This record gives sequence, structure tokens and C-alpha cells, in this order.
Amino acid sequence: MQVKATERVIRYKEYDYAGILASTGIYGIHKFPAMLHFKVVESLIDEFSSPEEIVYDPFCGSGVTLNVAIRKERNAIGTDINPLALLIAEVRSLTNINPEEYIKELLQNWEKLTPEIPKVKNLNYWFKDYVVEELGKIRSFLLKLPPSGEKKFLSVVFSQTVRDVSLTRKGEFKRYRMKPSEIEKFSPNVLATFISLSQDYYKRLTSWPKPKGKLSLYLHDTRRPLPFNEKVDTVITSPPYGDSKTTVAYGEFSSFSLEWLQGIITLPPYNIDRKSLGGDKSKAPYEIPSFPSLEKTIEDISKRDRKRAEEVLSFYKDLFICIRNITGKLSDRATVCFIVGNRRVKKCTIPMNEIVKEMFEYFGLNHYETRVRNILNKRMPLNNSPSNKKGDKDKTMKSEFIVIMKV
Repeated sequence: MQVKATERVIRYKEYDYAGILASTGIYGIHKFPAMLHFKVVESLIDEFSSPEEIVYDPFCGSGVTLNVAIRKERNAIGTDINPLALLIAEVRSLTNINPEEYIKELLQNWEKLTPEIPKVKNLNYWFKDYVVEELGKIRSFLLKLPPSGEKKFLSVVFSQTVRDVSLTRKGEFKRYRMKPSEIEKFSPNVLATFISLSQDYYKRLTSWPKPKGKLSLYLHDTRRPLPFNEKVDTVITSPPYGDSKTTVAYGEFSSFSLEWLQGIITLPPYNIDRKSLGGDKSKAPYEIPSFPSLEKTIEDISKRDRKRAEEVLSFYKDLFICIRNITGKLSDRATVCFIVGNRRVKKCTIPMNEIVKEMFEYFGLNHYETRVRNILNKRMPLNNSPSNKKGDKDKTMKSEFIVIMKV
């Protein structure tokens, strides 16, 4: 890839990790969209933080940054609006659990279990009748378990099982139903899927290095004042690249499982896509300072579609508030690594790396450098719908930018 030779923008081939899947080891515990590559995070933590320091991920998702940090003797703090993501992040950090006894108990009682079926939107559209019954039996079993690491672990296994045995097209993060011909042939073994995933995830957990640092997780919107008192030494995060309607719909992905998990784990009311950055324009009526890269972008998109330009601006207004809150928690020696992608809207490339850099500079941080890596291993669609119209496709990012700022 050719990168424009701007100030301190460097192509980092060593960050491509072409032969290493981002879902290696514990990072394969539950599929999750657009995960950071753990090897990139390892490299950044080694370079910019020291043991016992605090690493913070304000958009922590399934906890890649956090789980790398605590295994490198750092303490980690994560915030996210997605309760499923936080559950996965926590389960990837667990030690000293033994779910095997519970699996044996499930098998022994399988025939006696009465299905407990929750309220799920369009249930029979997404699941065959016998699948609903068998998922209901696993749910009934999990509901009776006492709170424990094992229960959380098995809840994550159940969440992935729900996705795997549903009639959604495989390899998709948005909800698309299989073709009728595929549905006819699709006869998943629900119990076998659950047991197989449990064995796989337990093996991943026990074969990975144990954590040596403390993990703190908060269900929290980063646009609000941050929920912890500590000053942080390193921020490593990959924020959303745009509003969830036209990028990664984390809420659409997660709600599938969360409906089945209600009652098994404590879940607050959630509307993840509405709470996402730019998801509720009524909450972003405020003005923000002028940023040259953002102004030009909005101007270019406005020439093609004023409404889409307003949606993009709403997203960046929200991101600015997040950056303001993050900078308020930085120690006097902190490094910030924002890993972003330059998406296209209405055939215009949005220079998110430059916009983020300018926003941090507004709060007094200095640009160290921006590193560019290839993201062919990342689980994201290669085509998106930037106009949000069916059939209107455009190429999405094939590179991501690690914007490194220092206090």
C-alpha cells in the first residue's frame, strides 16, 4: 500500500502479522467483530508501558488490550457500552475454573431438563423448533447454577452456541438469514455444539499464560465522566470507525446472544447501537472546535449528501467528547495509541487518523508518529454500504493507522 508521505506516518510491515490469526488462543473465545490483533497490542505495551503501570482501553470490546496487559504484569481498566463484550473480556481473563463437572451434570440431567425459553424477537424466523427446545434446556440448566467463574464461562459458550445453531448466515456479523436451500440442509446438534465449544474454550484458557495484573471492567459510555479515579499511563484502543448503521453493528451482533442470556447473568437494559458514537444525533447538538481535516471531510460529503454529512459530524462530535474525557485521566508521562481506519462515505475517504491526531493536539498532546499496518486478517467486511442503501457497495479499509500521541 502507498501511504502519503506526511509528517511521521510510517508503514510498519512488522505489524501485519500475516501468518498469525487475531483469534489465536484466548482471543478465539467467542467470535467478535473487528478485534484488535493481540500481537500489535503486545508490541505497543512492550514499547510504551512498564510493569505495574495502568493500561486503559476506553472502547475495550472483547478485551484484547486488557488481556494482553494483565499477562504482561500491567493493571488494566476497560470501559464499554456492550455487556456481552465485557462478559467475553472477563471470561478470557479467568483462571482456576473447572467447568467439566458442570458439563457432566448437564449430560446426566439432559433428558429431565424442562426448556426455559426467553422472549426472543422473531424466534421462529431465526431458529428451528427443535433448536429452540434444546437451547431452552441448556438455558434452564445455566439459570440454576450459582454465581461463579464457571457460570460466566459457560454463558459465553452458550452465547456462541446460540449464534452457531441459528439460521443466520455463517461468517456474518449482521443478521442475514440463510437461503431456503441452506436452511433445509441445516440440522445442528445443539448439545454437541455446546460441549465442543466448552472443550475448545477451556483448552484455549488453560494453555495461555496466566494473568499477573489486576483487571477492572466497567459497563460505561465513554462520553460520560469516566467511572474510576486512577490516572492511566497508557491508552491502547480501537474506537468505532463510524456510526454503527454503516460500519460494524455491534448491537445487532450482540443482541442475538443477550436475549438468550437474560436472567442467566445480570444484564442492564441495553440498546447498543443507539448508544454507540453518533447513534443518537439528538444527544450531539453541541458545537466542537474547528479541526481542518474534519471540516474538509464534512464539506466534501455535504456536496454529495447533506444528511450523511450530518451523521458523520455527529459521530465525530461524540468522539471528541470521549477524547476530552480520556485526556483528563492521563498521567504526566502517558502515551495514547488510537488504532483507527479511514473509511469511505459517499466515495470520500475520511482521514480519521488526522482527525484523531488534531483532536488530541487540541488537548495539548504531541504527535509521536502514526504507524500503518495491513488488516487483511481482521474480521471485517471488505465491502460495506456507505450510503446505507441496499446494493450500494464500496471498498472498506484494508489498512489501519496506529496514531501515537504523548503527553
